[in-house]
Amino acid sequence: MAYCVHCGVKLADYHERCPLCNTLVLDPAARSSFQQEQEPDYPLYRQHLKNPEINPIRKLLTGIILTSVFSMYIIILILVNFIVNRELSWSLVPVASLVYLWFALALHFFRVRTSFFRIYTFNSFATAAYLLVLNFIISGDLHWAKFASSGIVFVWIIMNGIFISERGKKWIPMILYYIVASLLFTALFAFLLTNSEVIMRMVLPIYLSTLFYILVSYFIIKSLVFDIFNFLAIVLSAAALSAVSVELTLTRYLYGSFSLSWSLIVISALLPLSLTAFMLRNIRKLRSFFVKKLHR
Repeated sequence: MAYCVHCGVKLADYHERCPLCNTLVLDPAARSSFQQEQEPDYPLYRQHLKNPEINPIRKLLTGIILTSVFSMYIIILILVNFIVNRELSWSLVPVASLVYLWFALALHFFRVRTSFFRIYTFNSFATAAYLLVLNFIISGDLHWAKFASSGIVFVWIIMNGIFISERGKKWIPMILYYIVASLLFTALFAFLLTNSEVIMRMVLPIYLSTLFYILVSYFIIKSLVFDIFNFLAIVLSAAALSAVSVELTLTRYLYGSFSLSWSLIVISALLPLSLTAFMLRNIRKLRSFFVKKLHR
């Protein structure tokens, strides 16, 4: 058994360089007996990100688990509301929120091929529809949701210009694309605008806070090595914080004070899921750490 002359790490017979300090192993006999190309003991930095292999069975199982969890929460909320009040009243808001989260999170695990822009497109329109439904449930009209939904669609138009393919850029100049999109958005707001106070005190804060959480989540996920547990923990935490921001903005505008009601239900549903995903990821990482240290 050989050892590295520089750092003392135990070497196998096929090692040509030390796996720790990369010192050359000066043993001609061992090199000549090695007939196949040596593979690195550790993967190169982010080498696995170039050709990610996603297990479709594992992906489908994750979608089924998320669907089961959301369905369980929805059934419990409906049953409790009906047993206590003999009607469906307060449960409509958290049920609509859970249905929206299922569309935003779980549905993508049932798709064979996904991309960031496809997920962003689907989630943008799902968010716009959710705000319209939420506004209708709360007040019976679309007084503020029509502005927020229009803003979300406009942001999607801007992002669509960024992610548009090179072939599309040859046919549509980006300057013309953004000019037309800005004019259409301005015309839409001019048509919908009835009170400028609504824009400044409610629509704009909701839009900015939601955009902030989306961008922060995206850059955090982008900076980390992709892991399904990391992804779920970050997205669920961002969704919970976004729900709190939306309700604080709404209550401040509608009632003149900050209060929390339905967003607490959303937090109680999402934060345990986020913490569970984070713990599962750390447990797996800790197990992998000990396996590497013990060489098993």
